[in-house]
Amino acid sequence: MTDVLYRRGAGRGLLRRMATEAVSLLRPAAVPLVLSFLLLPACRDGAEQMERHTSLAHSFQVVPVATGLEHPWAVAFLPGGDMLVTERPGRLLRVGTDGSARPVSGLPPVVSVGQGGLMDLALDPGFAGNRALYFSYTEEVEGGGLRTAVARAELAGDRLVSVRRIFAM
Repeated sequence: MTDVLYRRGAGRGLLRRMATEAVSLLRPAAVPLVLSFLLLPACRDGAEQMERHTSLAHSFQVVPVATGLEHPWAVAFLPGGDMLVTERPGRLLRVGTDGSARPVSGLPPVVSVGQGGLMDLALDPGFAGNRALYFSYTEEVEGGGLRTAVARAELAGDRLVSVRRIFAM
């Protein structure tokens, strides 16, 4: 099964505003809710997915933004409207406002086993100035074991640079 990344309604920035609003209202409880809304399995064709939905606070329409994703795990919204999306098998994609998805290179080796792989992603609070981001992933350790690691990197176009592991467990 492939997964599809969705956005709310028409216009730029609506998804970012919706996620920000939900997080400000619900804090940690909002993250799974927002991500479950964004990363829905593709089980119907695009024409059927254009139905209108209503919540207590908003009326919205589900519109595909990117298709063909393999186990999308996390989304980070870039200042210009693009999104960074992690895929559990170890890929990082930059999804443009037009729906185009480009690979971002420079990731360390990622081991994708079970629930492990390339997982969470967060932009540094000063991202607009320092281009820094953080991500978690599964890596192999000496002797064949696995562990979860967190790395810091800087985004330079479609490439991660200055990648360094800052935590491992």
